Amino acid sequence: MKKLIMILSLVILLCFTFSCQQGEEVAEEKAKVDLNNVADNIVKVYKSVDAAAMANLYAEDAILIVPGEVLRGRDALQKHIESMLHAFPDLKIEFLTVLPSGNHIVFEQLVSGTNTGPLSTPEGEIPPTGKKVEFKAVWIGRISPEGLIEEDRTYFDSADFMKQLGLMK
Repeated sequence: MKKLIMILSLVILLCFTFSCQQGEEVAEEKAKVDLNNVADNIVKVYKSVDAAAMANLYAEDAILIVPGEVLRGRDALQKHIESMLHAFPDLKIEFLTVLPSGNHIVFEQLVSGTNTGPLSTPEGEIPPTGKKVEFKAVWIGRISPEGLIEEDRTYFDSADFMKQLGLMK
């Protein structure tokens, strides 16, 4: 009888352990963010060209890496976005390719606008040139489990950008 009770206890313990592990796996699956929804929201918000809404896509301690500059924190990101929108009030971002994978989203973008406001750079402010720019960029974002951008690495040909502005030959 003791052996039967021990075997039943062991079976119950194993079943309980297995059941708990399955519950943890289900909880982990629920915690995963739907990258397609996050990507759709990023596209929608970026097309709105609303600096505050764009900044709110980022985690509070997010990092933005662009040619020549590394910014940390949502407030710094919002100031950067506002600065770009001031320099290029007609800024337009088209999303050519959207690739969600793992905890990253990659966008290929076509960016265009007219430089009618001062352009803030790490080296100082550049007066408006009145010139139009159009360039492709690649945006790689690491997404948190909450669906916020933790890290944004944006790559583009900054020399071509400067040439289009008439600041470089």
